Parts: sequence; structure tokens; C-alpha cells
Amino acid sequence: MMTMTKHVLTLLAFLAIIGSAVAQHTDGAVWTYTGVKFEPIKDISVEVAEEFRYNASVADLYQSNSHAQISYRFTKKIKAAGEYRYSVRDGGNTHRWGFGLSFREGFGDLDIGFRTKYQYSTAPDGGEGTAWRNKFSVDYTLNKDWAVFGSGEIFYTLSNELDQFDNQRYEAGIDFSPNKHHDLTVSYIYDHEFHVNEPQRLSILSIGYVYSF
Repeated sequence: MMTMTKHVLTLLAFLAIIGSAVAQHTDGAVWTYTGVKFEPIKDISVEVAEEFRYNASVADLYQSNSHAQISYRFTKKIKAAGEYRYSVRDGGNTHRWGFGLSFREGFGDLDIGFRTKYQYSTAPDGGEGTAWRNKFSVDYTLNKDWAVFGSGEIFYTLSNELDQFDNQRYEAGIDFSPNKHHDLTVSYIYDHEFHVNEPQRLSILSIGYVYSF
């Protein structure tokens, strides 16, 4: 128990140091995610969730996302997923569809994963947005209830205006799953645009909870 507590405190301190280091040059945000997940038949799972994104400096809700995903597990290592997201935001609402494939390999308590995803979204002005996202992740199980994780993701935009890599996202956090029904995640995310005019940088505290039937 003491060893697990030490790991948790060390990770939280590390996240706080990173957050304070980059916050001077970025906008702050808080993202909250609440969802339910169930498996109607073997190897197929469905998740429905709501996400709220707040501007940390003024405690203002700037975006909400209604999210639905269905996934199929081919094997213990390979999974495919299709998703839909409806976003309410300043300047207009958007629809987004996505399809992805993920692979995961375990080495004892350590898991290494890769996900590639294609997504298409509509813009309020009638425009379209298409992105190809690739994400590498690492998860380490501390014990039956706790795990820590980290990931790095890069975005490639495909549109009439852009055809290039233009965004990267890094995340580190901790996951608490006391049983098969409850899953609580707290993480720090650094999101950074590049190769665009007036790039946006976000320093994000993310809190998510999913209940599984």
C-alpha cells in the first residue's frame, strides 16, 4: 500500500511540475468526461458520454461534446472502433465521424499501444475538416486498482486549405478502477498546434469517469 501511494504522489507531483512549467506560455483548460459503457454481445462494446470543456482562467464553458462509440475486438490485441461526436461551441455546432484501429501488446505489468484514426467533421461555415491521427501509449499497472499511463499523438490535417502535420498532444495520468464497473481517470494534457497562423497551446486538466454495465 505504501509503495502504491508513493507512486501516485510522485506522478501527481510530476504532473504539477509540467503544468506549471508550460502554463506561462499556454491557455489553461479543464475537460470533464462522464460516460456509460456496456457490451451487448461478446467482443462488441458501446460507449455513450458527455464531455464539457472549460476555460480555466474565466471558468467559462466553451465547448460541450456528445459522444457515441461502438468497438469490436478482433483479438486481445487488435480492436476497431467507429464513433460520432456532436459539438456545441462558440461560433456554431459541428458533427464529427471517426474510424480507428488500435493494437496493444503486453509485457507483464507494462502495456504498449498504438492507435491510428481517420476523422471527418463539418464546420459552421459549411467547410469540412479531415484529420489522420496517430497515437502511441504506455500503461503501467501498479496493482489491481491503480495504473499510470502516458501517450503522444500527432495530427495530420487533410483539407482544401491544409495538407500537413499541424497538431501534437501529450498526456500523462493515473487511472483508478476498484472493480469492473467504475473507472476514474485524472490526467494532464499538453496540446500544441504548429505550422498554422496563431497556433494555440493548451495546458489541460482532464477528469473522466466511465461506468460499465
